[in-house]
Parts: sequence; structure tokens; C-alpha cells
Amino acid sequence: MAIRIRFWNKIDFVFLSIAIILGLYFRISNPWDAVFRDYGVMLSGNDPWYYQRLIENCFYNFPQRIWFDPFTHYPYGTYTPFGPFLVYLVTLSSKILGLSIPSLKTVSVFIPVVGGALIALPVYLFARETFNRSTAIIAAFLVIAIPGQLLHRSVLSFNDHHIWEAFWQISVLGFFALAYNRLTSENPNNQDLGLLEKRNLLYPVLAGVALGMYLDAWAPGFIISIYIFAFIFISTTLKFIFNVDVKKLVLVFILMSLTATLVYLPFAFNHPTLSTNRYNPLPVLILLSLSLISIVLFFLSRLEERGHLRSLKIKEEYSFGAIVMLLAVLLVGLLTLIPSDLTQIFFSVLRVIQPKGGALTVAEVQPFFIQYGEFSLANAWFNFSMTFFFAIPGMLYATYLLFRQRKPLHLLVLVWGFAMLVALAGQNRFAYYFGVVSAVFAAVMLDAALRYFKFYDLIAAAVSKENALKKVGYIKPIIAVLLIVILFYPTLADANFQSKYSAGGINRQWYDALVWMRNNTPGKEMYDQFYYELYKPNPDLKKPYPYYPEGTYGVMSWWDYGHWITAIAHRMPNANPFQQGIGNKYNNVPGAAPFFTAYNESEANAIADKLGVKYVISDVEMATGKFQAMAVWAEGDFTGSKAYYLKNPAPDPSFRDEYMWYVYISSDGRLGIAKNRYELPRNTIRAFEMYIPSINYFRTMEAKLHIMDGIGLKRYRMVYESGFESKRGLTIEILYRYIYDTSYAKEDFVPVMSTGYVKIFEYVKGAKITGKVDGSVEEVVISANITTNQNRTFVYMQVSEVVDGKYEFIVPYAQETVYPVKASEYRITAGNESKRVPRLSDADVEGGKVVVVDFV
Repeated sequence: MAIRIRFWNKIDFVFLSIAIILGLYFRISNPWDAVFRDYGVMLSGNDPWYYQRLIENCFYNFPQRIWFDPFTHYPYGTYTPFGPFLVYLVTLSSKILGLSIPSLKTVSVFIPVVGGALIALPVYLFARETFNRSTAIIAAFLVIAIPGQLLHRSVLSFNDHHIWEAFWQISVLGFFALAYNRLTSENPNNQDLGLLEKRNLLYPVLAGVALGMYLDAWAPGFIISIYIFAFIFISTTLKFIFNVDVKKLVLVFILMSLTATLVYLPFAFNHPTLSTNRYNPLPVLILLSLSLISIVLFFLSRLEERGHLRSLKIKEEYSFGAIVMLLAVLLVGLLTLIPSDLTQIFFSVLRVIQPKGGALTVAEVQPFFIQYGEFSLANAWFNFSMTFFFAIPGMLYATYLLFRQRKPLHLLVLVWGFAMLVALAGQNRFAYYFGVVSAVFAAVMLDAALRYFKFYDLIAAAVSKENALKKVGYIKPIIAVLLIVILFYPTLADANFQSKYSAGGINRQWYDALVWMRNNTPGKEMYDQFYYELYKPNPDLKKPYPYYPEGTYGVMSWWDYGHWITAIAHRMPNANPFQQGIGNKYNNVPGAAPFFTAYNESEANAIADKLGVKYVISDVEMATGKFQAMAVWAEGDFTGSKAYYLKNPAPDPSFRDEYMWYVYISSDGRLGIAKNRYELPRNTIRAFEMYIPSINYFRTMEAKLHIMDGIGLKRYRMVYESGFESKRGLTIEILYRYIYDTSYAKEDFVPVMSTGYVKIFEYVKGAKITGKVDGSVEEVVISANITTNQNRTFVYMQVSEVVDGKYEFIVPYAQETVYPVKASEYRITAGNESKRVPRLSDADVEGGKVVVVDFV
């Protein structure tokens, strides 16, 4: 046994160094080319771009940073929920390196890698303090190699707070466990004064610093203090079962909470009301409240030691627990007296676990173990690989150890583990937290198996130069090695594979479109200056922000893209990934969802006018795959969203629902749609399932803008088109165009082809063209050829009915324009006669100029 302990003590540092280097390799080398591209350094996802916006502003105004941002959720602005930790970490690092604003992204892309590799250290600490050194080393190796969200959110370029949430949470637990262990091991005779020694004060203070950093990285991080308090409450209530020193446990918690409060306090007054996800005093109130309750537990423990609880005539070992439970009941009763506004704040935590409505369309809040309405472990394999299937029995084994060894910290790790499992079941996003849980409990299970199969005895014998196989035999070591391979090989292989494809987010088409917008739309100089200012908060978030400079405007797009619009285009999105500005139809709330699903232009215009929209950006995903999410947000549920799709009268039994169809390609290149597999032609070479858009879909603004290029719209003109989704092969956009032409079009056919991945439209007043025609003419047609900056041409056309011998058009395109999308002269046809409209300028269509073209 002594040899084994010395063996682990000597090589812990070596093993941890190897683990960290391996973690760096996965996170840097594999995704390198996806980040450093020929057109710049690309950040992944959406939120990292908004962090970059905060970092650039902080760098410019250092040491101040913005807490209220009018550059998003136009025209209201918003209090940002993003904490100071990551903003100052990148800003300070860049200042030290002597960089300038254009170079800040180079630092940002490496920051998540640091957290993802160094997380091995606090995982090692926590596993060592709660279990043993061998478990700790296994856990350290596993945590840097677990695939899925923990890897993706710590890879090169994903500069978000998620990896730091996981890092600081496990650091809090590690230092808390270390503090308790040092106090109890150095003071076995319950000498309270031992806690006041300087060396013992260090450990709970470190736990408090870690908790403060957790809060500074993510405001709802106070949840870990609730987990720890739950552990303290359970262990002290059942102290007749667990060997717990209540006084030292409580003192560690109080010192940790007070230290965390001091670390968090400088940022605690940056939001005007109490909120679970903004920087306000709520975390301080929670930490102090839990500390006060802990003080009550402390004094109860002292009263019990002095025999003052014996008068309750309760069996001595149960008396303390009975008092604690009584106090808990009284506390719950007091909670009912809290003002309703405050209780709603606490219940909002539960809504995080059980999202509803449109929130269910967000990938990261989907129930983790449900796919297509059925229980599935596919997500578990993708996010944790084999570790999950070791971790679940590991949790059961840890429960066994708890009741066998009566070690309080085993209860702590179980409270944490099961709490995170419940959170994971509710929302997919918590997979990056559970990656750490999975690493720890998988390590517990593997370590127990290796002990059972004499693996450590084999190593110890080999180190002492004994005949190891003769001592322990052949079968058990083979099984032990096989278990190591079963756990590590698929986990490492999955991490290596996923890390090659986990970086990057914005594609070249979107990036080019937003760079174009920044440089070629009105107010560039004003926006670039305003982008780096510090802002007064909005005195009333229900009203437009009153301090905007002259000439600001909103950019309407789906909320997914809001941070890109802010950070890259330096323009103000109406909707953003904070899920602000989405709106809905069922409560008549203006926003992106009712705008893009509006059935007529006038509905969309009313929203655009209210929200100050000048530009609209659509991409092919909004027009196809993401459209259902837009419809769910607009209608309020999945059932309402089905109105935009065609119901299948005879669906295949294998389909997930009755709105699914087969789309196929025959051997002769013919495209077709079938209700089920029995209707597929024999010569089918490819078939796949998809929703078929109904006529309602093609009535929406999104379909009119993207699928039909805005043809027929009076006040929206295309001003930019990115590169195509694909110039070869079948795309969903091509299918949608084919479906429209074959099922719904009359004379307004659209070319069955792939078009620009991103399209930017300007919302203008439109020039009015009016005139008189012969009384025998019933309708008049106006048309112009539109050539995009991708050299694609389509025909813009409107039809106007003649009323009392007069016609009227409102048209958005100008011939004399600064934009790269060009229009030919308009031609008006009335009966057998045609006339040209005088050339229009940008000022004409923006100001609503009236042009008269008479035919009589």
C-alpha cells in the first residue's frame, strides 16, 4: 500500500501535464483551419461574437465596460446578461500583449482552449478530495477528452462563458472539499480555533474566490451554493448517519460565501431590478441568506453538544435532525409570505428546466433524452461517449460507498451529480456541465473495477520488481486493461473526430454580407463611433431608447443572427440570441416571428414601422429548415406551426408525423413527391423525408422575400445577394421553388435554381407610379429586369387593377442607385400598349416620389 501511494504521489504531476497537453491538441490543432481562414479569424457560434463586441468596447474604454447596450434589440436596447469575467480576461490579456482592437480576436479564439485544458486541475482536486488519487487522475484524463458540448464549448474560437461555468463550478466544489478535509484532518478533536489559523483560512477563501469568479462568469452561478447548502442541510439533518462535523462544515460555507460576495459585489448593481440572469444584488441576497441559515445550524450544533436539546425528549441521535427539519418547515412557511414578484424570480429557475412554446425550438433547450418523442440515449453517446455508461453505475456505486463509509463528501458529490442529471434531462444545454459529472463518476466506476481486478496491485508489483503476473494472475489484469480500453478508446476517438468539425459558425456568405452592410449602408461613420461609446441605460425598457444618435435604424432578421449583425456589421438588430425581439401573433407582439410569417405586406410594414426597420436580412435556412421554428414562435406551439405545411393524407407508418412526405429523384433525373414508400417509383435512386410547404407558407413574407426574391412586394428591394448555397446539386431551396411552380404558381413562376445564401432587402417608402388608361383596360402590368451583384437576373413584376380608369403602383427599385443590385427601366403594359417609366433615383424610392404615366 505504501508503494502505491508513493507511486501516485510521484507521477501525479506528469499525468496531469500529459492530460493538459492532450486537451490542448484536441482543441487547437484539429480545428485550426476552420478558425484561421483566408478572409479573417472566425469565432464560432453566436454568443462569442457578442462577447467580442463587449471586449472591443471594454478595450476602447478600459477599465469600464458596458452593461446596457442599445446596439441590440433595437429600438429598446437591453441590459446584457454576459458577465465581466470573460470580458476582462480577454481585455487584460490583450493589453498585456500590447495588441490593438483589430487583433483582439486572435486572443479571444485561444481563451476557451485554456479553460478546456486546465479544467483537468479542479476535476483532479475534487475527485482526489472526495475519493482518491487514482480516481482523480482518471477523471482528469476523461474530462479533457469527453466529446460533445464540453469539448465544443472549449474548442478554439468558441469564446463563451460556458467552459468557464464548468471550470469555476468544479473549482468551487474542489476547494470546498479541500477546505473541509484539511480542517477535519488537522483538527480531529473538534478544536474550532484551528479554523482561525492562517493556513486553514486559505482553503475556504479559495473556494469563495472560485464561487465569485463563477458568478462573474455567469450570474446564475449562485446555484452551486444552493447545491452545497442542500448537502449541508441533508448531512446535518442526518448527522446520526454521516460522520459530519457540522460546525466546521458551516464555517467553511460561511467563509466561502462571504468571500464570494466580496468578489461579486463590484458588479452587483448593474441591473435595476432583481433577476436571476442579470448582474444585480440577487446572488448576494442568496449567499447571505444561506449563510444566516447556516449560522443557525452552527448554534444548534453547539447547543446539542452542550446537551441543551435533551429536554425535547427525543432520542439523542435524532434530536438535532428533528430540530433542523422543524426549522425547514418554518422556513418554507415564511417563503409563502415573500412578495409575489420575488417568488416569481425563484420560480423562473424552474422554467429553465421546463421550457415551453417557442423556446422548445432552440436546440440547446431540448429535453436531452427525448428524440422524436421517444426516449433515446443517442445524445448521451454523442456528448459523453462511453463515459456516460460508466458514470451512471458509478453514481450507484458512489451511493453504496456513502452508506458504507459514511463520508460526508460522498453525499456532496452525489447531490451535485444527481442535480446536474435532472438539469440535463430538462435541457440539452446542460450537457457541458454533465460532461464534468460524467468524467468524475466514470472515473469512480473504473477505479473501483481496477481495484477489484487487481490492476493497481499489478502496477505496484511491477514497480517493486516482483513477478507481477505470478502474484495477481492473468485473467483479472486482462479484464482490467480491457475495461480501460473500453472506456478510453471510443471516448478519445470521438473527441478527436468531433474536434475537427466543432469550430466555426458563420459561413463565408454571411460574413461577406455583413461586412458589405457595414461598409455600404447609411451611417457608417456614425455607427462606428457609437459602437465604442459607453451608454446611458434606457429609463423605460418598454419604450424606445431616447439617446440614439440621429439616423439609427433597425435590421430585421431571425434572432439567431442578431449578434453577428451587431459585432460584424456594426448595425442594430431588432431580434437577438437573448431571444429578445422575437414577438408573436397570438398576443400581437411585434417582432421577427410575426414579421416573417405575415401573410401580407401591410402586416409586415406595420411591424417594420413600429420597430424602426430599414433593412431585412434573410438566408436560405430561414426560408427552409428554420422556418418551422419561426412559425412556432409566431403561433405559440408546434400545432399552430403546421398550418404552413401540407398534411399527408396517407403517411408512411415509419414517418414521425402525418406532415411528412417522401421527396425522390428517379433514375432519369425526374423530381417527385410521394406520400409513402409504396408510391415511390421502382427506379428511384434517392428518397428522403421532409415537410412539404403549403400555400400558406408561400403567402408569408419570408417566402416572398427569399424564395420569390421580393417579386411583387411594393416596399422591399433587394440591395445585396451573397454567394449561392450551391451552384450544383439539389438543395431544399430548389425543392421549394419546384413545389411552388408545380403546385401553386399561376403565371408568377420562379426559376428552379439555387440563389443567394443571404439576401439583404431595404425597406423603402416606394415611388408611386400612377396614370390614366382606356376604360376597356382591366389591369396594368409593370416590370423591370433586376440583376444582382452575383450577376443573376430575375423579373420584378406587379399587376394593378384599373379603377375608374386609373391605375397605381408603388415600386421599390431605382435605376440610379448606389447599391450593387441594379434594375432596368420599368415598363408598364396596358392592353396592347407599353410605356417606359422615367428613371428613378434612390431618393425617389426612399422619399415616395409620384410619377405620372398616362396612356390616354
